[in-house]
Amino acid sequence: MSQDNEILTAEECAKLLRVNLGWVHAKCRSRSRNPLPAHRIGKYLRFRRSEILTWFDGTLASGKKGRR
Repeated sequence: MSQDNEILTAEECAKLLRVNLGWVHAKCRSRSRNPLPAHRIGKYLRFRRSEILTWFDGTLASGKKGRR
């Protein structure tokens, strides 16, 4: 499996983005603005590295900022 298609856990996603785990879970909720692209497998969240990096690049390009 190439690194772009690597499947990440919520913990690995948090480490990749250098945020805490609670932030990742909050950004996966349906009511979140600009939610993280996540895939639910039963009770587990999984993330594709390429989708997270694309989401991150799009967030930077659009100048979107989270609530403070």
